[in-house]
Order: sequence, then C-alpha cells, then structure tokens
Amino acid sequence: MEKQMTPAEEVIMQCLWESGEDLTVYEITERLREHYGKDYANNAVATFMKNLLNRGLVSRYKKHHSHQWHPEIDMDAYRDQKLHNFRKQWYRGSGVGMLASLVETSDLTKEDVKKMKELLDEYMDE
Repeated sequence: MEKQMTPAEEVIMQCLWESGEDLTVYEITERLREHYGKDYANNAVATFMKNLLNRGLVSRYKKHHSHQWHPEIDMDAYRDQKLHNFRKQWYRGSGVGMLASLVETSDLTKEDVKKMKELLDEYMDE
C-alpha cells in the first residue's frame, strides 16, 4: 500500500526520521524552524501530526505530560517508493533517462559523477 504525504508532511516526517528519537509537537516545531526554515505554529504542526496519525504514518504515546510522536514508516522505504513513482511518471520507468537528466541538468561535482560511476561498476560486477 502506497503512503502519500503532502510536502509539509514530508518535511515533518524528515524531521522525525533525522532526529533519531521520538519528539513532541513543540520539539518538532523548533526543529522545523532551526533546521528546515519552516516557521509553522505549534497548532499547525499538531494538525499535521493528527493527520499523519489518522493515516497510520506516525504513532503517539504519552510521556510525562506531553505526547511523543514516532514515525511508523521507514525513511528509506518511503524514499524508494517516491523515487520509483517519480521514475515511472516522468521517465516512463527508464533509469537511464532519469540518470541522464540528473547528470545533464544538475550541479553534480566531478566527485559525485565519479562515485556514481563506481556504484554502477559495482552493480555490474554483481
């Protein structure tokens, strides 16, 4: 089953995933401001969290006098799903087309390209 999120929900989930710990709404709001440049009000973050909870993407539990929020989906699995869908929609499933577009239109360094080539070489050797 595909799990879809709005861009704002994705940033909130990224905040949870990258923190490596369960967070309160207040802590999420502060991290969003400090690390992502998002100036959401606590009540807006609380609404996002309830929406994520209702869809089974996060869970919550009470610790002391506040709720702690925990991601229920894996970041790598979600990212892989998004990448697969993006490749399917925009490149008709072609990894070659997607890679070509990435190389031609981004600001990759020569070191980035070298590492990509090494990854592809390793994949071919398997």
